[in-house]
Amino acid sequence: MNTPLRYLQYLVTFALLFGLSGCGKKEKSAAEHNKSTPVISQESNSSPLSTTASQPDDNSFTLTDHNGISHTVTVEEERIDFPDIDKPVVILHFFTTWSQPCRGEAPYLSDLQVKYKKEVAVLGILLHPDNYLQELDSFVEKNRLAYFISSGSQNDAVAKSVVKQLSLPEMLPIPLTVIYHNGRFYKHYEGVVPVEMLEHDIHTLLK
Repeated sequence: MNTPLRYLQYLVTFALLFGLSGCGKKEKSAAEHNKSTPVISQESNSSPLSTTASQPDDNSFTLTDHNGISHTVTVEEERIDFPDIDKPVVILHFFTTWSQPCRGEAPYLSDLQVKYKKEVAVLGILLHPDNYLQELDSFVEKNRLAYFISSGSQNDAVAKSVVKQLSLPEMLPIPLTVIYHNGRFYKHYEGVVPVEMLEHDIHTLLK
């Protein structure tokens, strides 16, 4: 075999080996990355956090619905406390009335609240409530919501604290669903999450 042809074969072999090893590294890196990232849906919108939301000194907030019912929330560095909620699983659902993905999730969150009323508390937290209060009543009625919806003035401050706790961007992905078990963070979802996944999480935590 002449020298130029042998040299060409070496080049082709080297290129193939390099290409295959490069693909292997990319797939491994992607797999390792996915182990540490939350479930992020393609069906999502985003909403900027309020720049005027004030943070109380003791990190305690009050979530209030349009009927005057309220829940206290205390956000710490590694946990979140709900002193007046006696259920082991608490699901925070940050949403807006204009987001189609948020509208799509609302009915089955109601189903979960009814089905697991003794073990789970679903707390809907309307972002920028001053801008969307007029739309909230029709949103609740249309979707027949059976869970607590906070429309109070401290909603954005709660969102800001939770986002900081989870190291999320200030351009908040919505809907944002955060699951806590006995005050400890368990998992969060950015964008629409299938109800089967949430129900699986609930079953896992209640074992």
